[in-house]
Amino acid sequence: MKRKHPQAKLILKNSLQAFGLSPGMKTDPKIMQTVIKEFKLDDLNTKNKQLTKLFKEIVSKPQALSPLFDAISEGVISKHPAIIEFAELSLKKKWFKPSKEIIKSVHVIFILEILTAAMCNNHAVFIEVQKHYKSKERIFGLDTIHIFSTFLNAFKISPHFFDVAKPISLDPLLVYFSLQRGLGDTHLTKQELSKLYKKKKINYIEYKLLSPIQKNHTEHVNELVRINIYEAGITEYKKGFKANAISALALSEDLVIDQPHTVFEKKSVIPDKNVDSFYKSISESGNLFPVIKLSQKWASLYTTWNMAFVLGNLNDLDIVFPKLLIPSIINAESENFLGARFVSLWLTINHVVFRKSEKKEVLGPNNKIEMAKAWGKINKKHAFELAKQEIHEDSKALLKEYNRFFRHPFYNLSRMVKVFVFGK
Repeated sequence: MKRKHPQAKLILKNSLQAFGLSPGMKTDPKIMQTVIKEFKLDDLNTKNKQLTKLFKEIVSKPQALSPLFDAISEGVISKHPAIIEFAELSLKKKWFKPSKEIIKSVHVIFILEILTAAMCNNHAVFIEVQKHYKSKERIFGLDTIHIFSTFLNAFKISPHFFDVAKPISLDPLLVYFSLQRGLGDTHLTKQELSKLYKKKKINYIEYKLLSPIQKNHTEHVNELVRINIYEAGITEYKKGFKANAISALALSEDLVIDQPHTVFEKKSVIPDKNVDSFYKSISESGNLFPVIKLSQKWASLYTTWNMAFVLGNLNDLDIVFPKLLIPSIINAESENFLGARFVSLWLTINHVVFRKSEKKEVLGPNNKIEMAKAWGKINKKHAFELAKQEIHEDSKALLKEYNRFFRHPFYNLSRMVKVFVFGK
């Protein structure tokens, strides 16, 4: 059921108030300095004058938060009914509480939106940030050119499989985007790819992503996205969040039935109905971006499914949750959603690695399991709607496939990985 805008606006207004936030708030430069230092951005070298100026401003004087709150509200109200439903339930249950972590997360959202938007709209900035964080990763022994040693070193930072698997499976997508944006409309030949692989300029996953099965590399990208979704789906299924795992299955199977094409097009990547001058100032002329044509229903379900997953399964919510709330994600055009999502997720994973390497962790709310399970039930309803409209399966058929996959989840995931690595 879609909420009427006045009711949805009231729910969001009350939610903001319950978190101890107000539309007239401004950022705290001291908190900004802390966040920038924690994110290892205090020594970022960029030739982009606009970005340099902006980073100087946000650590020296308060910034109005109303444009950020307005952009997020616009996205939630127009695109994400499941978030409104969960917020309404949370207000009734009095789940939303003010905290210093909430205040900090607002500052994280502010900075993450700047970085994500800059990387999406300016290839030079993309390369600068990518190189900066790759050099930071290598300090911890994380270099995806050497997958096995990276896997072992990642386990030293975190014993959790999901924390280890995500950097290894996601990093190649950023390398793929980086190389393909630089190539424009052309593609590397198999011979050129082989040379890069032999010289250890790319790893095997990156080699696969850049190998042309089709003109637009659709199949390889889709396979890796499905693997990423099922990684999370299996984690939540094993931890008892079975309702939300249904959404993971629906999202993954939708990519098989309605296979999206990945095409690099010249465009600006700006949140819908946004007039903030920042986006225009940071955008590069002739910017190439991976357009992945997905439905808004898919993007909306992915967002709320992942929110419930993060809430139930992860800590450090003050730096993890913002990746889903920034305007470039929550209010993205559906065809820009997944490309921007890869960027925000990649940045966030690096932030988490930095925190975990220092043996720090911020625990979530005490009742987060209860909250996540309630959200999973809301998402389950929307997963059935997606399946009916786009996969053309009713709830019984979807549940049958769900039971088949999750009866032997690791075996089925390993089969998907095998197909990705070796082909069908």
